[in-house]
Amino acid sequence: MVEIALQLVVSAVALGIVFFLLQAALVPRYIFVVEINGAELNVTKGKVRGDFLDDVREVLGEFGVTSGWIGGVKRGKQIALRFSGNIPQQCQQRLRNLWFTS
Repeated sequence: MVEIALQLVVSAVALGIVFFLLQAALVPRYIFVVEINGAELNVTKGKVRGDFLDDVREVLGEFGVTSGWIGGVKRGKQIALRFSGNIPQQCQQRLRNLWFTS
């Protein structure tokens, strides 16, 4: 009976470790997050340059985007942008272009 209990504990710990590692590998870690609420942009995590936020506000206005979020995820030595689903692809590309040139 003690052996079975020990095996269950070891198995549970092993599964917990595997779950933690998979979650860490699959869930992006955002360097920054910008929430979009109407014309207002709120940086809720990290830091983003003010001139980039000004450009983002302008592009979002052109596409009529009033809600959602933009996040930065570390990819190697660069930061790649991620977007909520309601931001159109053309708008996303414009924002990526701004990000890489700023």
